Amino acid sequence: MKSKDLWERIMSCVLIAALMFAPLQSMSQSLKGQKNLLESGTQMVLRLNENFNGADKTESGTITAKVETDVYSSDGSQVIIKAGTPANIDYSIAPNGSWGKAGKVCFTNAYTNTIDNKQVPLSLSTCEKGGSKLGGVIVLSVLFFPIGLFSGFMKGSMPKIQQGATFTATVMQNVAVD
Repeated sequence: MKSKDLWERIMSCVLIAALMFAPLQSMSQSLKGQKNLLESGTQMVLRLNENFNGADKTESGTITAKVETDVYSSDGSQVIIKAGTPANIDYSIAPNGSWGKAGKVCFTNAYTNTIDNKQVPLSLSTCEKGGSKLGGVIVLSVLFFPIGLFSGFMKGSMPKIQQGATFTATVMQNVAVD
């Protein structure tokens, strides 16, 4: 009987020790995983490589940009995306219209790559609007009625964005780097 009690006590001590050190091992493994992790929600700045003129573009497409500054892992120890890395930004255009309606361009999604060439999906929520000519249309219509009603054919302008303009993008999902 005494050997059975001794055996139970030894097993209890081993189980208690295992339970004490197991969380430490899992914590160190999870911290190690964050060293090479780009977390969802991380923000970065993208800079346009080209002038964007909404009047010259199709209704949707892609324009080029680059990552402005280094983007680090979730623990801040490793560069995951280097500054100057190329990025592509998707856009969609709402065209200008009659009665002075301005056009609008929205930048919705973007993509860039990590240092090991994994694609990183990014989210943008930026819209730029062109100039409206509604005030001019109203003034011409009132002053030169009924001939002024032809000013309804006047369209607003499309947005123009200069090369070098910056946009803030957000990482859409976790990306692990090897």
